[in-house]
Amino acid sequence: MGDHLVRAVQQWAGLVGARTLRLAVVEGNKIAWALYRRNGFRDTGERGDLMPDGVRREHLMTKSLVG
Repeated sequence: MGDHLVRAVQQWAGLVGARTLRLAVVEGNKIAWALYRRNGFRDTGERGDLMPDGVRREHLMTKSLVG
């Protein structure tokens, strides 16, 4: 189901002219990381917002829709 949702968002983004998809994923969420990597997202090395636990931060991932 996750793959279908990612593809639907990607298709919509392309239709509205987006050039890049960007998302945040929690460290340690191996299932989400695998889903996003499988669908062409790459870790940017950037850290996102602080999680509610006050310790962990989100990791940012992107996927180019150009080319």
